[in-house]
Amino acid sequence: MKNKFFLFLILCATNALFAEEEMCALMLGDAIDTEEYSEVLGKKVYFCCGACVKAFDGNQAYYIKALPDLAKKFTDAEQKKLGVDKIKLLDQKFCPIYPERVVNPNSKSVEYKGKKVYFWSSSAIRRWNKSPDRYFKAAMEKGNLPQFK
Repeated sequence: MKNKFFLFLILCATNALFAEEEMCALMLGDAIDTEEYSEVLGKKVYFCCGACVKAFDGNQAYYIKALPDLAKKFTDAEQKKLGVDKIKLLDQKFCPIYPERVVNPNSKSVEYKGKKVYFWSSSAIRRWNKSPDRYFKAAMEKGNLPQFK
């Protein structure tokens, strides 16, 4: 009986640790996978997949500044150490093809109507290139291309 109680406490504590990070910060709506994480200043930041880990690792300071859920994991001093204070955010936050995915200045991009449009992946660019006007219209309706306003 005592062992069951301790097991219950351990499970509760484990769930509490991951409760804050149940959803991926970069692919909104996707649950995290506890095996997919990046370690920053000794803190584990969990994601849904390796693609998100790779994107985050390629521009950690940007994502920490752009996403409040990530920013609150780091103190002001830690953010300064990471260079978050020097980051300028893009007007565009989401991929026009995969609007639940957050882009950054290192994301793949194309020029459209004289402005840069950022994408989550090369497959998103291929889809865009098949019908850019259609995807542009849909992204504008959702407010996902603020650089064109």
